[in-house]
Amino acid sequence: MKLESIEIEGEITSHKTGAIEVTVITTCGEKRWCFFFTPEGMSACGDFIEGTSVRFHYGSSHMILVSEISKSIIESALMDIDKQGELELCTIPYE
Repeated sequence: MKLESIEIEGEITSHKTGAIEVTVITTCGEKRWCFFFTPEGMSACGDFIEGTSVRFHYGSSHMILVSEISKSIIESALMDIDKQGELELCTIPYE
């Protein structure tokens, strides 16, 4: 599985309030999905740990955390993941 192209869903500026969804298209034509978070976006959404004001996120192998975000950062991160042979592990089939 190799990366062919990506499609960023929605506006990148929404990273301050949540995740940025990305469709990944492979060279064999398969569509896969992942999402990117910045620390700022993670702190603005998610479940609360009971009895606290602390939010948490877990269990998503297709969640990619970056310290800042732009189209070029998303592309570079996915190309690096692809070079490491981890693209299938870090994305899920598009439904």
